[in-house]
Amino acid sequence: MGIADRITLTLYTFFMAIFSVIVILFSLGVFPHETVHTFIQGIEGDWVFAIGGVIILLVSLRLLISGLGLTASSSLLLSESDKGKVHVGKAALENYIVVLAQEIYGIHNVKVIVKFVEKGIDVRINTSIEPGINIPATSKEIEANVKESIKKVAGIDVVNVEIYFKQIQAKEG
Repeated sequence: MGIADRITLTLYTFFMAIFSVIVILFSLGVFPHETVHTFIQGIEGDWVFAIGGVIILLVSLRLLISGLGLTASSSLLLSESDKGKVHVGKAALENYIVVLAQEIYGIHNVKVIVKFVEKGIDVRINTSIEPGINIPATSKEIEANVKESIKKVAGIDVVNVEIYFKQIQAKEG
């Protein structure tokens, strides 16, 4: 979900929260029924409310599509010939990068997000690291391992690797 979708979602959520509070207050009798009936009767035939309804519908559909991940490609074309095409799935790359990151000593609870970009892929790694492990050195090792292995296995350039250490804790189990 892009930044524009996140901002839209925030505004939409805020609008829906206000609407929910109004409905709750109406149901508790804070607003007189006559006021609400007068307002609803004023809606009929007013094109401003129709446009507002269409906008809310379009925003809802956009956020639904974005939330389901239908706006982004789920695979990357690696090669094409007269005999067929070779694709690699986003999930396959993410799962493989999890394995690559966990090969590094002290790394666990790895989650990966791959984003297809013009010249390859961007990788975001969320992970935990054990206490006493050098974070800068480990980060460089993870980045080098991911870039080299993805290039060798899939022929894809890893444009950017972002590593977020969510916790510094010993591995459980």
